[in-house]
Amino acid sequence: MVTGETATEPLMQETGYTLGHLSVNVFFIISGFLIAQSLQRSKDLIEYFVARFLRLVPGLFVTAIVTAFVIGPFMSELGAAGYFSQLATWTYVPLTSSMLIDNGELPGLFANAPSAFEVNGSLWTLRWEAMAYVGLALLGSAGLLATRLRFGVFFGLFLAIYIAITMWTDLRETIGAVDHIMRFGLCFLLGTFAYVYRKKIPVTLLIGLPLVLLPVLLRETGVYQLALVLAMGYAVFWLAYVPNGLVRKFNGWGDFSYGIYIYGFPVKQVMISLFPQLDAATLMLIASPIILLLAIASFYLVERPSMRKRGELVSRIRKWKPLNAREQTASSPAE
Repeated sequence: MVTGETATEPLMQETGYTLGHLSVNVFFIISGFLIAQSLQRSKDLIEYFVARFLRLVPGLFVTAIVTAFVIGPFMSELGAAGYFSQLATWTYVPLTSSMLIDNGELPGLFANAPSAFEVNGSLWTLRWEAMAYVGLALLGSAGLLATRLRFGVFFGLFLAIYIAITMWTDLRETIGAVDHIMRFGLCFLLGTFAYVYRKKIPVTLLIGLPLVLLPVLLRETGVYQLALVLAMGYAVFWLAYVPNGLVRKFNGWGDFSYGIYIYGFPVKQVMISLFPQLDAATLMLIASPIILLLAIASFYLVERPSMRKRGELVSRIRKWKPLNAREQTASSPAE
């Protein structure tokens, strides 16, 4: 991100993927685990989708406001007057928070950054996250999450399709949507698999260390990405549950992951624009505490208060539901 060239990105030479790419994969793995838990605990799909909406949209809405009306006028090369005279300034918030656009531009913002005019390059994945929520609900409605066996068979079928498409076709290279479905589907469903089989999967270094070595051995094969995702997924759950639960203790203060995700890119763009001489390590050192503070504020001021409105919003939606056929018949005048 510092130079705009992926070849110089952290971890690119070591893994073949950028730090951002790998972070998104981890995000989807964790999401698959937590969303499967949310679906199981929800009384119905109304409660499930309300929870998903409140988890994504309010924080995204505020991020868009901060970006457009706090960062924008100060960082745009057009100046405040020119910036606010552009229609794109005023449409950015509704288009971004509704996920109708992937990575909308703001007039003159970050024009001289290596990733020129990119305002929040991370947000494009949220649309795929939302689609994963819908997909999991469909799996649940079809009964494929009812037993470990059913989901295991489904996951095995997905893996077979994933391997076949990856190894024996060029669909992932030629059609972006296919690549995204395979990549995000693998990560999200792996997290779901971890939740469904959580009582059956041992979390130990005896399994973790061989899994970490697997991508090294398969680096030049068509299943390298699969091996890397499996290794990262297992490592994530090992870190969360084994070393005295340090990650969980940190999460006891609040779930700041979403805030880090939605504020990370624009904060780094600001830093790069202000201090173009920064190298990658210094950028991370300076930007990380700022991003974390914004994520903490997002959680306590926006995300958690919004989630606490879930019960009230669910009740209101249920009251709006159309009367069922029997109620409609009973309430209609006799002919």
